[in-house]
Amino acid sequence: MTTSVQPAPASGRQQGIPPSQGRRADVLRLPAVLWTAEILTAVTAALLMTGLAWSVRLNPMSRIGQVSGLAALQLRLLLLLGIVVLVLVPAMRRWADLPVRFAAAAVAGLSSGVLAAGISLALRDTNWPLYAQQGDSGSLQAWVGALMDGKSLDGAYPPLFPHIVAFVAEHLTHGQVGYALKLVDLVFVAMLGPLAYLSWRLLLPPLWALGIGVTAALPMAQPYKPYTTFVLVAFLPVLAKLMQLLQRAPELQRRTAALRGAVLGLGIGLLFLLYSGWFVWSAAGVVVLTVVLLLRARRTGGTAGLLNGLSAIGAAGGVFLLVSGVYLVRLLGSAGSTIDRYCYFDTYTEPTYFAMWRDDLPGTDAQGTWPVPGEIGGVGLFTVLLLVGLGVALALGIGRTTVLTAAACTASALLMRYWYASHMERDQAVMLYPRTSAQLLYCLLVLVGLACYLIVRRRQSAAADADPAAEPAEGTGRRLPLRLNPRGVAVGAVCALGLLFGMAGSATASKYMPDPHWGPGALAWIAQSTADTKGHCSRYAPDGQCKQPRDISDLLEPLPDPGKLMCPKVNPYPPRQPDPLGPSGWGG
Repeated sequence: MTTSVQPAPASGRQQGIPPSQGRRADVLRLPAVLWTAEILTAVTAALLMTGLAWSVRLNPMSRIGQVSGLAALQLRLLLLLGIVVLVLVPAMRRWADLPVRFAAAAVAGLSSGVLAAGISLALRDTNWPLYAQQGDSGSLQAWVGALMDGKSLDGAYPPLFPHIVAFVAEHLTHGQVGYALKLVDLVFVAMLGPLAYLSWRLLLPPLWALGIGVTAALPMAQPYKPYTTFVLVAFLPVLAKLMQLLQRAPELQRRTAALRGAVLGLGIGLLFLLYSGWFVWSAAGVVVLTVVLLLRARRTGGTAGLLNGLSAIGAAGGVFLLVSGVYLVRLLGSAGSTIDRYCYFDTYTEPTYFAMWRDDLPGTDAQGTWPVPGEIGGVGLFTVLLLVGLGVALALGIGRTTVLTAAACTASALLMRYWYASHMERDQAVMLYPRTSAQLLYCLLVLVGLACYLIVRRRQSAAADADPAAEPAEGTGRRLPLRLNPRGVAVGAVCALGLLFGMAGSATASKYMPDPHWGPGALAWIAQSTADTKGHCSRYAPDGQCKQPRDISDLLEPLPDPGKLMCPKVNPYPPRQPDPLGPSGWGG
Protein backbone atom coordinates (compact mmCIF):
# COMPACT_ATOMS: atom_id res chain seq x y z
CA MET A 1 0.00 0.00 0.00
CA THR A 2 1.39 3.33 -1.01
CA THR A 3 0.50 6.80 0.16
CA SER A 4 0.82 9.66 -2.26
CA VAL A 5 1.63 13.08 -0.85
CA GLN A 6 0.04 15.95 -2.71
CA PRO A 7 2.06 19.19 -2.93
CA ALA A 8 0.69 22.12 -0.97
CA PRO A 9 -1.26 24.48 -3.20
CA ALA A 10 0.20 27.91 -3.86
CA SER A 11 -1.12 30.73 -1.77
CA GLY A 12 -2.56 32.39 -4.84
CA ARG A 13 -4.48 29.24 -5.81
CA GLN A 14 -5.82 28.88 -2.28
CA GLN A 15 -7.43 32.27 -2.67
CA GLY A 16 -8.57 31.67 -6.25
CA ILE A 17 -5.94 34.01 -7.67
CA PRO A 18 -4.41 33.13 -11.05
CA PRO A 19 -0.72 32.10 -10.80
CA SER A 20 0.48 35.11 -12.82
CA GLN A 21 -1.27 37.54 -10.48
CA GLY A 22 0.10 35.71 -7.43
CA ARG A 23 3.65 36.00 -8.74
CA ARG A 24 3.08 39.67 -9.48
CA ALA A 25 1.83 40.25 -5.93
CA ASP A 26 4.90 38.49 -4.54
CA VAL A 27 7.17 40.76 -6.61
CA LEU A 28 5.37 43.85 -5.34
CA ARG A 29 6.10 42.77 -1.77
CA LEU A 30 9.84 42.51 -2.29
CA PRO A 31 11.73 44.78 0.15
CA ALA A 32 13.45 46.72 -2.66
CA VAL A 33 10.11 47.39 -4.38
CA LEU A 34 8.44 48.49 -1.15
CA TRP A 35 11.36 50.75 -0.24
CA THR A 36 11.31 52.35 -3.69
CA ALA A 37 7.57 52.93 -3.46
CA GLU A 38 7.94 54.41 0.02
CA ILE A 39 10.66 56.80 -1.18
CA LEU A 40 8.62 57.87 -4.20
CA THR A 41 5.57 58.45 -2.01
CA ALA A 42 7.45 60.75 0.37
CA VAL A 43 9.19 62.70 -2.40
CA THR A 44 6.01 63.06 -4.48
CA ALA A 45 4.02 64.32 -1.49
CA ALA A 46 6.71 66.92 -0.70
CA LEU A 47 6.91 68.18 -4.29
CA LEU A 48 3.13 68.20 -4.64
CA MET A 49 2.66 70.31 -1.51
CA THR A 50 5.43 72.66 -2.62
CA GLY A 51 3.93 72.99 -6.09
CA LEU A 52 0.50 73.88 -4.69
CA ALA A 53 1.96 77.23 -3.66
CA TRP A 54 1.50 78.34 -7.27
CA SER A 55 -2.29 78.07 -6.86
CA VAL A 56 -2.27 80.62 -4.02
CA ARG A 57 -2.84 84.26 -4.91
CA LEU A 58 -1.37 86.84 -2.54
CA ASN A 59 0.76 89.93 -2.12
CA PRO A 60 3.74 88.62 -0.10
CA MET A 61 4.76 92.15 0.95
CA SER A 62 1.45 92.68 2.80
CA ARG A 63 1.03 91.07 6.22
CA ILE A 64 -2.65 90.41 5.49
CA GLY A 65 -1.62 88.78 2.23
CA GLN A 66 0.94 86.68 4.08
CA VAL A 67 -1.63 85.45 6.61
CA SER A 68 -4.09 84.64 3.83
CA GLY A 69 -1.41 82.76 1.91
CA LEU A 70 -0.37 80.70 4.92
CA ALA A 71 -4.02 79.87 5.66
CA ALA A 72 -4.52 78.80 2.04
CA LEU A 73 -1.59 76.41 2.37
CA GLN A 74 -3.06 74.94 5.55
CA LEU A 75 -6.37 74.42 3.74
CA ARG A 76 -4.60 72.48 1.00
CA LEU A 77 -2.68 70.49 3.59
CA LEU A 78 -5.89 69.54 5.39
CA LEU A 79 -7.41 68.29 2.13
CA LEU A 80 -4.33 66.18 1.39
CA LEU A 81 -4.28 64.76 4.93
CA GLY A 82 -7.95 63.90 4.53
CA ILE A 83 -7.19 62.01 1.33
CA VAL A 84 -4.42 60.09 3.10
CA VAL A 85 -6.79 59.05 5.90
CA LEU A 86 -9.60 58.12 3.51
CA VAL A 87 -7.25 55.84 1.58
CA LEU A 88 -5.55 54.46 4.69
CA VAL A 89 -8.60 53.12 6.56
CA PRO A 90 -10.07 50.81 3.89
CA ALA A 91 -6.59 49.79 2.72
CA MET A 92 -5.69 48.57 6.22
CA ARG A 93 -8.74 46.30 6.23
CA ARG A 94 -7.22 44.41 3.32
CA TRP A 95 -3.46 44.71 3.71
CA ALA A 96 -3.02 45.32 7.47
CA ASP A 97 0.26 47.16 8.11
CA LEU A 98 1.43 47.75 4.53
CA PRO A 99 -0.62 50.93 3.90
CA VAL A 100 0.80 52.50 7.07
CA ARG A 101 4.20 52.70 5.39
CA PHE A 102 2.88 54.78 2.54
CA ALA A 103 0.61 56.93 4.71
CA ALA A 104 3.53 57.78 7.00
CA ALA A 105 5.75 58.50 4.00
CA ALA A 106 3.12 60.82 2.53
CA VAL A 107 2.74 62.76 5.79
CA ALA A 108 6.53 63.06 6.04
CA GLY A 109 6.62 64.62 2.60
CA LEU A 110 3.78 66.99 3.39
CA SER A 111 5.52 68.04 6.63
CA SER A 112 8.34 69.86 4.85
CA GLY A 113 6.44 70.53 1.64
CA VAL A 114 4.23 73.00 3.50
CA LEU A 115 7.32 74.94 4.66
CA ALA A 116 8.82 74.96 1.18
CA ALA A 117 5.49 76.20 -0.16
CA GLY A 118 5.50 79.02 2.41
CA ILE A 119 9.02 80.09 1.41
CA SER A 120 7.94 79.94 -2.22
CA LEU A 121 5.15 82.40 -1.37
CA ALA A 122 7.63 84.70 0.37
CA LEU A 123 9.80 84.72 -2.76
CA ARG A 124 6.94 84.99 -5.26
CA ASP A 125 8.02 86.66 -8.53
CA THR A 126 11.64 87.18 -7.51
CA ASN A 127 14.48 85.07 -8.88
CA TRP A 128 16.65 85.59 -5.81
CA PRO A 129 17.06 83.25 -2.85
CA LEU A 130 16.63 84.54 0.68
CA TYR A 131 18.99 87.51 1.27
CA ALA A 132 19.58 87.95 -2.49
CA GLN A 133 23.30 88.65 -2.95
CA GLN A 134 24.16 89.41 0.63
CA GLY A 135 25.62 87.36 3.46
CA ASP A 136 26.16 83.66 2.92
CA SER A 137 23.84 83.67 -0.10
CA GLY A 138 26.15 86.12 -1.84
CA SER A 139 29.26 84.17 -0.90
CA LEU A 140 27.75 80.92 -2.22
CA GLN A 141 26.84 82.60 -5.50
CA ALA A 142 30.36 83.98 -5.83
CA TRP A 143 31.85 80.52 -5.26
CA VAL A 144 29.44 78.93 -7.73
CA GLY A 145 30.32 81.56 -10.32
CA ALA A 146 34.00 80.80 -9.77
CA LEU A 147 33.32 77.08 -10.22
CA MET A 148 31.53 77.76 -13.49
CA ASP A 149 34.60 79.72 -14.62
CA GLY A 150 36.84 76.76 -13.86
CA LYS A 151 38.29 78.04 -10.59
CA SER A 152 38.66 75.97 -7.42
CA LEU A 153 36.82 76.34 -4.12
CA ASP A 154 38.17 77.24 -0.73
CA GLY A 155 39.57 73.96 0.59
CA ALA A 156 37.80 74.26 3.94
CA TYR A 157 34.28 74.54 2.51
CA PRO A 158 32.27 71.39 1.69
CA PRO A 159 32.17 71.19 -2.11
CA LEU A 160 29.00 69.24 -2.90
CA PHE A 161 26.37 71.96 -2.45
CA PRO A 162 28.16 74.59 -4.62
CA HIS A 163 28.60 71.95 -7.35
CA ILE A 164 24.87 71.12 -7.23
CA VAL A 165 23.98 74.80 -7.62
CA ALA A 166 26.50 75.17 -10.45
CA PHE A 167 24.94 72.20 -12.28
CA VAL A 168 21.45 73.68 -11.95
CA ALA A 169 22.66 77.11 -13.10
CA GLU A 170 24.33 75.65 -16.18
CA HIS A 171 21.49 73.33 -17.22
CA LEU A 172 18.24 74.85 -15.92
CA THR A 173 18.49 78.59 -15.23
CA HIS A 174 20.56 79.79 -18.19
CA GLY A 175 23.50 80.80 -16.04
CA GLN A 176 21.52 82.73 -13.39
CA VAL A 177 23.28 81.56 -10.24
CA GLY A 178 20.95 83.35 -7.85
CA TYR A 179 17.88 81.73 -9.42
CA ALA A 180 19.60 78.33 -9.29
CA LEU A 181 20.36 78.83 -5.60
CA LYS A 182 16.71 79.71 -4.95
CA LEU A 183 15.50 76.52 -6.65
CA VAL A 184 18.04 74.27 -4.94
CA ASP A 185 17.25 75.81 -1.53
CA LEU A 186 13.53 75.15 -2.04
CA VAL A 187 14.20 71.53 -2.99
CA PHE A 188 16.37 71.00 0.08
CA VAL A 189 13.68 72.53 2.32
CA ALA A 190 11.00 70.33 0.71
CA MET A 191 13.09 67.16 1.07
CA LEU A 192 13.87 67.58 4.76
CA GLY A 193 10.77 65.64 5.87
CA PRO A 194 11.29 62.71 3.47
CA LEU A 195 14.98 62.60 4.40
CA ALA A 196 14.24 62.53 8.13
CA TYR A 197 11.57 59.86 7.76
CA LEU A 198 13.48 57.60 5.38
CA SER A 199 16.71 57.87 7.39
CA TRP A 200 14.96 56.81 10.58
CA ARG A 201 13.15 54.04 8.72
CA LEU A 202 16.52 52.30 8.67
CA LEU A 203 15.99 51.78 12.41
CA LEU A 204 12.32 52.23 13.32
CA PRO A 205 8.82 51.19 12.19
CA PRO A 206 6.92 53.68 10.00
CA LEU A 207 4.85 55.56 12.58
CA TRP A 208 7.76 55.76 15.00
CA ALA A 209 10.08 57.00 12.26
CA LEU A 210 7.48 59.67 11.50
CA GLY A 211 6.89 60.60 15.14
CA ILE A 212 10.53 60.62 16.23
CA GLY A 213 12.50 61.46 13.11
CA VAL A 214 10.30 64.12 11.55
CA THR A 215 9.29 65.71 14.86
CA ALA A 216 12.92 66.04 15.96
CA ALA A 217 13.69 67.61 12.56
CA LEU A 218 11.12 70.40 12.96
CA PRO A 219 13.49 72.83 14.75
CA MET A 220 16.15 71.97 12.16
CA ALA A 221 14.09 73.41 9.30
CA GLN A 222 16.24 76.37 8.20
CA PRO A 223 15.14 77.86 4.85
CA TYR A 224 18.31 79.97 4.80
CA LYS A 225 21.27 77.65 4.06
CA PRO A 226 19.06 74.55 4.44
CA TYR A 227 21.78 72.07 3.52
CA THR A 228 23.54 72.40 6.89
CA THR A 229 20.76 71.01 9.09
CA PHE A 230 19.69 68.76 6.19
CA VAL A 231 22.90 66.83 6.83
CA LEU A 232 22.37 66.71 10.60
CA VAL A 233 18.91 65.17 10.23
CA ALA A 234 20.30 62.24 8.21
CA PHE A 235 23.72 61.96 9.83
CA LEU A 236 22.51 60.69 13.22
CA PRO A 237 20.31 57.78 12.02
CA VAL A 238 22.79 56.69 9.33
CA LEU A 239 25.59 56.74 11.91
CA ALA A 240 23.37 54.81 14.33
CA LYS A 241 22.75 52.23 11.61
CA LEU A 242 26.51 51.82 11.18
CA MET A 243 26.91 51.36 14.95
CA GLN A 244 24.09 48.82 14.89
CA LEU A 245 25.89 46.94 12.13
CA LEU A 246 29.04 46.97 14.21
CA GLN A 247 27.17 45.54 17.20
CA ARG A 248 25.57 42.78 15.11
CA ALA A 249 28.68 42.01 13.08
CA PRO A 250 29.51 38.81 15.09
CA GLU A 251 26.20 37.34 13.88
CA LEU A 252 26.85 38.10 10.21
CA GLN A 253 29.09 36.66 7.56
CA ARG A 254 32.21 38.78 7.10
CA ARG A 255 31.40 39.58 3.50
CA THR A 256 27.88 40.69 4.39
CA ALA A 257 29.17 42.94 7.19
CA ALA A 258 31.75 44.51 4.88
CA LEU A 259 29.20 45.09 2.08
CA ARG A 260 26.70 46.77 4.39
CA GLY A 261 29.48 48.85 5.93
CA ALA A 262 30.55 50.01 2.48
CA VAL A 263 27.02 51.15 1.61
CA LEU A 264 26.73 53.11 4.85
CA GLY A 265 30.21 54.56 4.32
CA LEU A 266 29.07 55.85 0.93
CA GLY A 267 26.09 57.62 2.50
CA ILE A 268 28.20 59.13 5.28
CA GLY A 269 30.81 60.28 2.76
CA LEU A 270 28.21 62.11 0.67
CA LEU A 271 26.82 63.80 3.78
CA PHE A 272 30.35 64.89 4.71
CA LEU A 273 30.81 66.47 1.28
CA LEU A 274 27.56 68.36 1.76
CA TYR A 275 28.38 69.75 5.22
CA SER A 276 31.10 68.63 7.62
CA GLY A 277 30.40 70.61 10.80
CA TRP A 278 28.39 67.91 12.55
CA PHE A 279 31.20 65.41 11.98
CA VAL A 280 33.58 67.68 13.90
CA TRP A 281 31.23 68.02 16.87
CA SER A 282 30.50 64.27 16.95
CA ALA A 283 33.98 62.85 16.29
CA ALA A 284 35.08 62.29 19.90
CA GLY A 285 31.91 60.48 20.93
CA VAL A 286 31.82 58.35 17.79
CA VAL A 287 35.44 57.20 18.24
CA VAL A 288 34.78 56.17 21.86
CA LEU A 289 31.55 54.37 20.96
CA THR A 290 33.23 52.54 18.07
CA VAL A 291 35.98 51.25 20.37
CA VAL A 292 33.40 50.12 22.94
CA LEU A 293 31.39 48.24 20.32
CA LEU A 294 34.50 46.56 18.91
CA LEU A 295 35.43 45.37 22.39
CA ARG A 296 31.88 44.10 22.84
CA ALA A 297 32.13 42.26 19.50
CA ARG A 298 35.35 40.64 20.73
CA ARG A 299 33.67 39.61 23.98
CA THR A 300 30.52 38.17 22.38
CA GLY A 301 31.94 36.72 19.18
CA GLY A 302 35.57 36.08 19.94
CA THR A 303 38.26 36.80 17.39
CA ALA A 304 35.87 36.08 14.51
CA GLY A 305 33.38 38.60 15.88
CA LEU A 306 36.09 41.23 16.22
CA LEU A 307 37.27 40.62 12.66
CA ASN A 308 33.72 40.92 11.39
CA GLY A 309 33.36 44.24 13.22
CA LEU A 310 36.68 45.47 11.85
CA SER A 311 35.59 44.42 8.35
CA ALA A 312 32.37 46.45 8.67
CA ILE A 313 34.00 49.58 10.04
CA GLY A 314 36.98 49.20 7.72
CA ALA A 315 34.79 48.95 4.63
CA ALA A 316 32.78 51.97 5.78
CA GLY A 317 35.94 53.96 6.42
CA GLY A 318 37.50 52.91 3.12
CA VAL A 319 34.50 53.97 1.04
CA PHE A 320 34.19 57.17 3.07
CA LEU A 321 37.81 58.07 2.24
CA LEU A 322 37.33 57.11 -1.39
CA VAL A 323 34.36 59.47 -1.68
CA SER A 324 35.52 62.39 0.46
CA GLY A 325 39.20 61.81 1.17
CA VAL A 326 40.40 64.70 -1.01
CA TYR A 327 38.15 67.15 0.78
CA LEU A 328 39.08 65.68 4.18
CA VAL A 329 42.78 66.29 3.50
CA ARG A 330 42.05 69.89 2.44
CA LEU A 331 39.90 70.44 5.51
CA LEU A 332 42.56 69.16 7.87
CA GLY A 333 45.22 71.18 6.07
CA SER A 334 43.29 74.42 6.52
CA ALA A 335 42.30 73.74 10.14
CA GLY A 336 45.08 75.83 11.61
CA SER A 337 44.54 78.82 9.32
CA THR A 338 40.72 78.98 9.41
CA ILE A 339 39.68 80.98 12.48
CA ASP A 340 36.08 81.96 13.15
CA ARG A 341 35.77 85.32 14.91
CA TYR A 342 32.16 86.03 14.00
CA CYS A 343 29.97 86.97 16.97
CA TYR A 344 26.66 85.14 16.62
CA PHE A 345 23.59 86.12 18.59
CA ASP A 346 24.12 82.97 20.65
CA THR A 347 27.71 83.97 21.41
CA TYR A 348 26.35 86.23 24.15
CA THR A 349 23.99 83.59 25.55
CA GLU A 350 24.67 81.64 28.74
CA PRO A 351 26.60 78.60 27.42
CA THR A 352 24.43 75.81 28.84
CA TYR A 353 21.34 77.09 27.03
CA PHE A 354 20.54 75.40 23.72
CA ALA A 355 16.79 74.72 23.85
CA MET A 356 15.95 77.22 21.09
CA TRP A 357 18.63 77.83 18.47
CA ARG A 358 18.52 81.27 16.86
CA ASP A 359 21.81 81.32 14.91
CA ASP A 360 22.49 84.98 14.00
CA LEU A 361 18.87 85.83 13.05
CA PRO A 362 17.13 86.29 16.40
CA GLY A 363 14.45 88.68 15.15
CA THR A 364 12.22 89.97 17.94
CA ASP A 365 13.84 87.56 20.42
CA ALA A 366 16.74 90.01 20.58
CA GLN A 367 14.41 92.71 21.87
CA GLY A 368 13.70 91.03 25.20
CA THR A 369 15.38 88.95 27.87
CA TRP A 370 17.09 85.95 26.29
CA PRO A 371 17.00 83.18 27.12
CA VAL A 372 13.58 83.28 28.74
CA PRO A 373 14.09 82.75 32.52
CA GLY A 374 13.67 79.09 33.47
CA GLU A 375 11.41 77.81 36.20
CA ILE A 376 13.81 75.41 37.96
CA GLY A 377 17.03 77.11 39.00
CA GLY A 378 17.00 79.09 35.79
CA VAL A 379 16.45 75.95 33.68
CA GLY A 380 13.24 75.83 31.64
CA LEU A 381 10.74 72.98 31.78
CA PHE A 382 11.37 72.11 28.13
CA THR A 383 15.05 71.54 28.87
CA VAL A 384 14.09 69.47 31.92
CA LEU A 385 11.86 67.35 29.68
CA LEU A 386 14.78 66.80 27.30
CA LEU A 387 17.00 65.67 30.16
CA VAL A 388 14.30 63.35 31.53
CA GLY A 389 14.07 61.81 28.06
CA LEU A 390 17.84 61.33 28.06
CA GLY A 391 17.70 59.56 31.44
CA VAL A 392 14.77 57.30 30.52
CA ALA A 393 16.28 56.38 27.15
CA LEU A 394 19.56 55.39 28.78
CA ALA A 395 17.78 53.49 31.55
CA LEU A 396 15.67 51.42 29.15
CA GLY A 397 17.98 51.27 26.14
CA ILE A 398 21.55 51.28 27.42
CA GLY A 399 22.31 48.32 25.18
CA ARG A 400 20.71 49.77 22.04
CA THR A 401 23.04 51.38 19.54
CA THR A 402 20.42 53.95 18.50
CA VAL A 403 20.30 55.31 22.05
CA LEU A 404 24.06 55.05 22.51
CA THR A 405 24.77 56.89 19.23
CA ALA A 406 22.47 59.78 20.09
CA ALA A 407 23.94 59.95 23.61
CA ALA A 408 27.51 59.82 22.28
CA CYS A 409 26.85 62.65 19.80
CA THR A 410 25.25 64.68 22.60
CA ALA A 411 28.21 64.19 24.93
CA SER A 412 30.71 64.96 22.18
CA ALA A 413 28.90 68.16 21.17
CA LEU A 414 28.75 69.31 24.81
CA LEU A 415 32.46 68.63 25.23
CA MET A 416 33.40 70.60 22.10
CA ARG A 417 30.97 73.38 22.97
CA TYR A 418 32.37 73.99 26.43
CA TRP A 419 35.95 73.60 25.22
CA TYR A 420 35.68 76.31 22.57
CA ALA A 421 33.47 78.57 24.71
CA SER A 422 35.88 78.34 27.64
CA HIS A 423 38.80 79.31 25.39
CA MET A 424 36.92 82.00 23.47
CA GLU A 425 38.36 84.97 25.32
CA ARG A 426 41.87 83.53 25.50
CA ASP A 427 42.03 82.55 21.80
CA GLN A 428 39.84 85.45 20.58
CA ALA A 429 37.93 82.97 18.43
CA VAL A 430 34.37 81.60 18.44
CA MET A 431 35.06 78.58 16.20
CA LEU A 432 31.37 78.12 15.36
CA TYR A 433 30.58 76.61 18.77
CA PRO A 434 27.05 78.13 18.95
CA ARG A 435 26.08 75.74 16.15
CA THR A 436 26.36 72.85 18.58
CA SER A 437 22.99 74.07 19.91
CA ALA A 438 21.29 72.54 16.88
CA GLN A 439 22.98 69.17 17.38
CA LEU A 440 22.24 69.09 21.10
CA LEU A 441 18.59 69.94 20.56
CA TYR A 442 18.17 67.40 17.77
CA CYS A 443 19.89 64.55 19.64
CA LEU A 444 17.95 65.15 22.84
CA LEU A 445 14.62 65.36 21.00
CA VAL A 446 15.47 62.04 19.40
CA LEU A 447 16.27 60.57 22.83
CA VAL A 448 12.90 61.77 24.19
CA GLY A 449 11.21 60.00 21.28
CA LEU A 450 13.27 56.86 21.81
CA ALA A 451 12.34 56.88 25.51
CA CYS A 452 8.66 56.89 24.53
CA TYR A 453 9.32 54.12 22.00
CA LEU A 454 11.06 51.92 24.56
CA ILE A 455 8.29 52.45 27.12
CA VAL A 456 5.65 51.41 24.58
CA ARG A 457 7.70 48.41 23.48
CA ARG A 458 8.05 47.30 27.09
CA ARG A 459 4.31 47.74 27.58
CA GLN A 460 3.57 45.71 24.45
CA SER A 461 5.94 42.98 25.60
CA ALA A 462 4.14 42.81 28.94
CA ALA A 463 0.79 42.61 27.15
CA ALA A 464 2.05 39.80 24.91
CA ASP A 465 3.27 37.83 27.95
CA ALA A 466 -0.05 38.21 29.76
CA ASP A 467 -2.61 35.38 29.48
CA PRO A 468 -5.58 36.87 27.60
CA ALA A 469 -7.89 34.21 29.09
CA ALA A 470 -7.01 35.11 32.67
CA GLU A 471 -9.34 37.48 34.49
CA PRO A 472 -7.91 39.91 37.03
CA ALA A 473 -8.76 39.08 40.59
CA GLU A 474 -11.62 41.23 41.79
CA GLY A 475 -10.51 43.98 44.10
CA THR A 476 -6.81 43.57 43.37
CA GLY A 477 -6.64 46.75 41.30
CA ARG A 478 -4.68 44.95 38.57
CA ARG A 479 -5.24 46.43 35.13
CA LEU A 480 -5.49 44.51 31.91
CA PRO A 481 -2.77 45.38 29.34
CA LEU A 482 -3.79 48.19 27.03
CA ARG A 483 -4.77 46.84 23.60
CA LEU A 484 -5.29 49.37 20.83
CA ASN A 485 -6.94 49.03 17.45
CA PRO A 486 -4.18 49.24 14.78
CA ARG A 487 -6.35 51.29 12.46
CA GLY A 488 -7.18 53.70 15.25
CA VAL A 489 -3.51 54.07 16.14
CA ALA A 490 -2.56 54.75 12.52
CA VAL A 491 -5.34 57.26 11.93
CA GLY A 492 -4.69 59.02 15.23
CA ALA A 493 -0.95 59.30 14.56
CA VAL A 494 -1.43 60.52 10.98
CA CYS A 495 -3.96 63.17 12.02
CA ALA A 496 -2.12 64.44 15.10
CA LEU A 497 1.35 64.46 13.52
CA GLY A 498 0.05 65.89 10.25
CA LEU A 499 -1.51 68.85 12.07
CA LEU A 500 1.62 69.34 14.18
CA PHE A 501 3.86 69.38 11.11
CA GLY A 502 1.52 71.79 9.34
CA MET A 503 1.54 74.19 12.27
CA ALA A 504 5.32 74.03 12.59
CA GLY A 505 5.78 74.63 8.87
CA SER A 506 3.43 77.59 8.94
CA ALA A 507 5.11 79.11 12.00
CA THR A 508 8.56 78.79 10.43
CA ALA A 509 7.41 80.15 7.07
CA SER A 510 5.74 83.08 8.83
CA LYS A 511 9.10 84.15 10.32
CA TYR A 512 10.59 84.35 6.83
CA MET A 513 7.77 86.32 5.25
CA PRO A 514 9.02 89.69 3.90
CA ASP A 515 9.50 92.23 6.69
CA PRO A 516 11.53 95.46 6.52
CA HIS A 517 12.66 95.07 10.14
CA TRP A 518 15.85 93.13 10.81
CA GLY A 519 15.25 89.44 11.37
CA PRO A 520 14.47 86.39 9.24
CA GLY A 521 11.79 88.32 7.33
CA ALA A 522 14.35 90.86 6.15
CA LEU A 523 15.98 88.16 4.02
CA ALA A 524 12.86 87.81 1.86
CA TRP A 525 12.29 91.60 1.85
CA ILE A 526 15.78 92.15 0.41
CA ALA A 527 15.17 89.43 -2.19
CA GLN A 528 11.93 91.12 -3.24
CA SER A 529 13.67 94.50 -3.42
CA THR A 530 16.58 93.52 -5.68
CA ALA A 531 16.47 93.20 -9.48
CA ASP A 532 18.02 90.04 -10.88
CA THR A 533 20.98 89.91 -13.23
CA LYS A 534 18.63 89.99 -16.26
CA GLY A 535 16.96 93.18 -15.02
CA HIS A 536 13.73 91.57 -13.76
CA CYS A 537 12.18 93.38 -10.77
CA SER A 538 9.54 91.67 -8.66
CA ARG A 539 6.10 93.20 -9.17
CA TYR A 540 5.79 93.22 -5.37
CA ALA A 541 8.90 95.36 -4.82
CA PRO A 542 8.32 98.34 -2.48
CA ASP A 543 6.97 101.26 -4.53
CA GLY A 544 7.69 99.19 -7.63
CA GLN A 545 11.38 100.01 -7.37
CA CYS A 546 14.30 97.55 -7.14
CA LYS A 547 17.92 98.22 -6.43
CA GLN A 548 20.32 96.88 -9.00
CA PRO A 549 22.41 93.76 -8.37
CA ARG A 550 26.02 94.31 -7.49
CA ASP A 551 29.29 92.73 -8.51
CA ILE A 552 29.98 89.95 -6.00
CA SER A 553 33.39 88.93 -7.28
CA ASP A 554 34.96 90.79 -4.35
CA LEU A 555 33.40 88.16 -2.03
CA LEU A 556 35.96 85.68 -3.32
CA GLU A 557 38.70 87.65 -1.60
CA PRO A 558 39.16 86.67 2.05
CA LEU A 559 38.64 89.47 4.54
CA PRO A 560 41.68 90.54 6.55
CA ASP A 561 41.89 88.83 9.93
CA PRO A 562 41.55 91.44 12.70
CA GLY A 563 43.37 89.09 15.07
CA LYS A 564 40.73 89.42 17.76
CA LEU A 565 37.00 89.16 18.36
CA MET A 566 34.98 92.15 17.27
CA CYS A 567 32.27 91.49 19.87
CA PRO A 568 31.26 94.35 22.16
CA LYS A 569 32.22 93.84 25.79
CA VAL A 570 28.64 94.46 26.97
CA ASN A 571 25.87 92.19 25.75
CA PRO A 572 24.07 94.17 22.99
CA TYR A 573 20.87 92.09 23.38
CA PRO A 574 18.36 93.37 24.19
CA PRO A 575 19.13 96.95 23.14
CA ARG A 576 19.11 99.21 26.18
CA GLN A 577 18.93 102.92 26.70
CA PRO A 578 22.05 104.54 28.22
CA ASP A 579 22.03 104.38 32.02
CA PRO A 580 21.14 107.90 33.27
CA LEU A 581 23.27 107.23 36.36
CA GLY A 582 26.36 106.55 34.27
CA PRO A 583 28.41 103.35 33.95
CA SER A 584 29.18 103.24 37.67
CA GLY A 585 25.50 103.29 38.61
CA TRP A 586 26.15 106.29 40.90
CA GLY A 587 25.97 109.10 38.41
CA GLY A 588 28.79 111.06 36.78
